Amino acid sequence: MRLNRTKHPLFTAVTLCAFFITSQAYSAVRPQLTRIVAYASDKETPIEVINDSQEPYLIQSWLEDLSGNDANLPLVLTPPVMKLGGKQEGKLRLVVLPAEIPQDRESVYWLSIQEIPPKAKESENNKLVLAIRSRLKVFVRPKGLDSGKASDAVKSLTWNIEREGGNVWLKATNPTPYYVNFGQLSLKVGGAKETKLEDKIQMPAPMSSQRYAVPKGLVGKSATLTYSAVNDYGGETDVLTTGVKL
Repeated sequence: MRLNRTKHPLFTAVTLCAFFITSQAYSAVRPQLTRIVAYASDKETPIEVINDSQEPYLIQSWLEDLSGNDANLPLVLTPPVMKLGGKQEGKLRLVVLPAEIPQDRESVYWLSIQEIPPKAKESENNKLVLAIRSRLKVFVRPKGLDSGKASDAVKSLTWNIEREGGNVWLKATNPTPYYVNFGQLSLKVGGAKETKLEDKIQMPAPMSSQRYAVPKGLVGKSATLTYSAVNDYGGETDVLTTGVKL
């Protein structure tokens, strides 16, 4: 069974006239974890999902690489579609194809879990039904990578300033075989308010580097860079600081 996917993280499943709409939408179906770490040496990696609502929901799940491609991935996810009753838990199964992943470093993919709500009843003609998509990272580790060292990767980052055409970037170089997913990434000049770098979602890849744009108002000043990473369990590593001349 294949259902059409929307490329937007939130779409209206049933659009009906409503006089009042709450400012926030909450997912009925959600994964138990905020990130998945899959080891090539494991037979499979279970991914638990829960339906917090009283109503049954269909769930469609799929994988993509960081560029949005979903074809010829070295991962198998089952089932692609399943039904989850109200207040019930379910389980997806992720299998890594060890021979097809990089053997000296982590690789990362996106897992999307799309809830498909039940059709609105005739008595609920003024009800707006929203279908929410959860999206989380899947970190795939080949045999031989020590999970205990993943949280230390952020400590190995080195920082440089790059200037080009009037623009300034902070460049993070990552010499480790792990991705660094920033928890904090901000700059502070003197007693001024801390400035968060909005492009912190871009991760320094293993044995590579990533640039982060410095806001124009900070260029030419001395600042304190504050940064941390998100660990395997969704928590934050120790917060680190270093001085930089922007």
